[in-house]
Amino acid sequence: MADPFILSLDESSALYLVGGKAAGLAKVRTAGFPVPKGLCVTTAVYQQGLDRAGVDAPAIWMKLPGLSVEQRSQELARIQQLLLDQPWPTGFPADLETRLTRLGGDSSTRWAVRSSATNEDAADMSAAGLYRTTLGVPPAAVLQSIRDCWISLWNERVVQYRCRPGADRPCPAMAVVIQPMLSAQAAGVAYSIHPVTGRTSQVSINAVPGLALCLVNGEVTPDQYVVEVYEDDHRPFRIRRRMLAQKRKKLTATPGGVQEESIPEPEQRQSCLADKQLFELARMSKRIEVAFRQPVDIEWVWEVERLWIVQARPITAVRPWPSLTNDECEWTRANFKETLPELPSPLARIIHD
Repeated sequence: MADPFILSLDESSALYLVGGKAAGLAKVRTAGFPVPKGLCVTTAVYQQGLDRAGVDAPAIWMKLPGLSVEQRSQELARIQQLLLDQPWPTGFPADLETRLTRLGGDSSTRWAVRSSATNEDAADMSAAGLYRTTLGVPPAAVLQSIRDCWISLWNERVVQYRCRPGADRPCPAMAVVIQPMLSAQAAGVAYSIHPVTGRTSQVSINAVPGLALCLVNGEVTPDQYVVEVYEDDHRPFRIRRRMLAQKRKKLTATPGGVQEESIPEPEQRQSCLADKQLFELARMSKRIEVAFRQPVDIEWVWEVERLWIVQARPITAVRPWPSLTNDECEWTRANFKETLPELPSPLARIIHD
């Protein structure tokens, strides 16, 4: 039986067919967390395009690192053009249009079209930020946005990433996630453990007003928060650190697509999130960590009064660390031998609280 061309997110569990992003969202949805409904255009469509173009992707993938910069640029451009030129499978455009309509789409709906490569969001490598995401896509441009995701796999940044020590993997394939756009009040990234110290009791949150594309692309400085969480439910969460950036512009979803808006000067230093929202986001990050059975970073969107998860992946570069770190201790040169002449117990450690 041939692999399907389109799956709902709820059906998107086979990594080879739907890629890491779709598989991660399916796992989060299955666990009962709020993920917008959506579709996955599977790797089967991408592979048919390669086959029709006569492209032996694994062979080319292996030879790319050995080419000169000029040769590699020419080869990548050739493959990109071949993928752009291939016809769609018979009946695919009409089937996709029907499936999007069932999701509630019409001529005014705008879509988020995101890459979901088979080497993306893996437990041992994330490939974060390598591939294409297009927001605010009108129905007439969805097919082209799918191709844009395909060709983003064949670019110099991906080859450079593939050449990193420990990153050499079999040739990836590309699936694509399609979801309705959200009207974001704020958006950003949350880490279920501290991304620098590895502290398991601290959730780190970056937030910007509006959509988070400019944050993910590294174009703006976000508000940064660290929320202290506790395994027992008897102690309330607390905000350990709050660093507010000056935010002059934001991206918003409109009927005409994604637009940049100026933020009035009095609002530029205001916090993107209220304390209640920070605590809910921290709590959800920890619950998703439990579902994944390992630390995670998530991309989230606050839409009016509702929190949505739009991506979840394992944290790959930080080792969880439950013990004390320097930022939780007070250091002093005081003579404790005079103050505490007896042997102190472990409870005598002075902890900054």
